Formats: sequence, structure tokens, C-alpha cells
Amino acid sequence: MKNRRNFLKTSALSISAIPFISVQQSSFNNLINETAIIKQPEECETFYVRENTPITFHLSKTTDNIFSVSLLTEELIPGSIIPVHKHLNEDEYFFFLSGSGEITVDDTTFKFKPGTTGFVPKNTWHTIKNSGNEKVVFCFGYSPAGFEGFFREVGTPKDQEFKPKPKDEFDKIAKKYGMVFK
Repeated sequence: MKNRRNFLKTSALSISAIPFISVQQSSFNNLINETAIIKQPEECETFYVRENTPITFHLSKTTDNIFSVSLLTEELIPGSIIPVHKHLNEDEYFFFLSGSGEITVDDTTFKFKPGTTGFVPKNTWHTIKNSGNEKVVFCFGYSPAGFEGFFREVGTPKDQEFKPKPKDEFDKIAKKYGMVFK
């Protein structure tokens, strides 16, 4: 119960900051975009990493020159599962917009519904499952930014026919981005 309370408390505090995302000063001052970025949906890139699973890049290190955080959305059809994995270099955060399901962090499973938030520190096993009967849509991102490049490298742009990467190529890209599967 204590772990659940800590998870929920940390999640709520972490996700509540999403509307106030700011670029932090760093040694990369000459590389960081220090102006506001406002994007319309049609300006965002979308890739398919798994069939019927679009991931849209709203704020990205590559396209927006932001190093502190990224912001993406993903859609999961009923029955879809994101494989158990962990990120070696980034924290990940979530905000569920629609649908219902389960998020498992290490060995603890939590139900989610619209409005649920979550924060998963780096090096923590996690998975998401759409156990409902409607599509799940959620915002998520990474801190620091950069991991979203994994989706760009393994994915297929939305205007092309989905083609999964061969396992050996997928594994090489996952290793490059510090993603480990259980």
C-alpha cells in the first residue's frame, strides 16, 4: 500500500507540471531552443512502431531542439500490450486521456482510466495493457528528451505501409537507446 501511495503521489506531482514544461538552462545553451513552441496537430510526425499503434511526436529533441523533455501520444487498440521494458537513461511519464487498462511497474499493477497520471523512473520495469473494450489514448514523454528517436528509427511513417524491423535490427536500435526488454 505504501508503494502505491508513493507511486500515486510522485505521479500526480510529476505530471501536474506538464502544462508548464520549460527548457532549462544548461551547458548546451547554444543548442537549446529558448523560444516557445506551439504546434498544430498536422505539424506533428506520426510513426507506427507496432501495427495499429500510432505514436505522434508533439515535442521532440530532434525536430524542436528541446533537450529537457519530450511529449508524445500513443493509441492502443483493445487487447494491445506494450512489452515489459525499462529505460536505462530516461524517466518516463504518462497522462491517460481515454480508455482503460493496466500499467504494471515492477511487480505492482495499477488500473488506469482517463485522467490517470504516472511517473516511472529510469531503470524501472513497466508495461501498459489496454484491458478495456475501447481505444486507449495517452500522452507520454521522457526526461531528458531523446528516447523518442527510438520510435523514429524502428517505426514506419504514417503515410507508408507498416513494416516491422527485423528482430536483430530492432534489438540493435533498442540497445543504442538504452531500452531493455524482459
